[in-house]
Amino acid sequence: SRNPPSNDFKIGMKLEAHDPRNFTSVCIATVMGVTGARLRLRLDGSDNKNDFWRLVDSSDIQPIGTCERNGGMLQPPLGFRMNASSWPMFLLRTLSGAEMAPSSAFKKVCISFTFFAVHNPEFRSVVHNFFFNFFSKEPPKPSHNNFKTGMKLEAVDRKNPYLICPATIGEVKGDEIFVMFDGWRGAFDYWCKYDSRDIFPVGWCSLTKHCLQPPGNSVNNPKTASAPVSSPLKTTRRSMQSLQKPVTLPPALPVRKGVRGRRPKSQTAALIKASAAEQRNSSVQSSSVKTTSNTEKAIPKKKGPKPGSKVGILIKYIRYLEN
Repeated sequence: SRNPPSNDFKIGMKLEAHDPRNFTSVCIATVMGVTGARLRLRLDGSDNKNDFWRLVDSSDIQPIGTCERNGGMLQPPLGFRMNASSWPMFLLRTLSGAEMAPSSAFKKVCISFTFFAVHNPEFRSVVHNFFFNFFSKEPPKPSHNNFKTGMKLEAVDRKNPYLICPATIGEVKGDEIFVMFDGWRGAFDYWCKYDSRDIFPVGWCSLTKHCLQPPGNSVNNPKTASAPVSSPLKTTRRSMQSLQKPVTLPPALPVRKGVRGRRPKSQTAALIKASAAEQRNSSVQSSSVKTTSNTEKAIPKKKGPKPGSKVGILIKYIRYLEN
């Protein structure tokens, strides 16, 4: 849409949302983050590993009470961490005192139509109610695929859905397009429908105040053999992995020969401390020896018989006779 909707949601608000892993279920969700015209949602009863993102005018979200008015029931999310029988009490505790998202924040008008279908299979009248929702403010889908290879756009990184990155149309096949992220290798590229709500025109992030991830520079030019130039863009990798510190291994302990079983814990700790102290002392001594050897030359020692040997005793006896 050329006029993106405003985002009136706040963190902590409650709403109803379709479970992305089980789309037939409608669950209670909490707004965990607000970025531009997008919402980070978490299904109540699930963990933070299953958070997902939706636009404020998405048909997958609705105000609290919509499911009940349409004759449906709220369901626990897939992977509910508690017993299924405790779902009613959990739902009651979750909604009591919570801040409900207002209907005006959804940027759509919900109109319910009721149809009465009369069936007469055995001369009995059975009336069924069917409810349909029409969302008038969600942008209409294009009639056909107008994308061409090489066109530029902004797209959601599905491996890191909190990011929107500049991309290029790599290929067009029927109703599907191949999204290629600029400056990144093919691990992040994907196929999607031409009317997917994960793709946006160029400039959409600027209009909605959403952060646009800069293009990557991980694609190296094979013709240049010079050393790669460090860039601040490469330091911010999209996987958001923490830096790992080098692991220092404990010193090796002496082997107990002929003894079975584990060494006592206190003895093991004492041996580790003693080994570490010996390593420190040896490193200090080796450094001091190196410094002294550079300044002074080693004085050669006089060679002679070892004390207590037969030759030494014979020499002492001869000196005794001479005196």
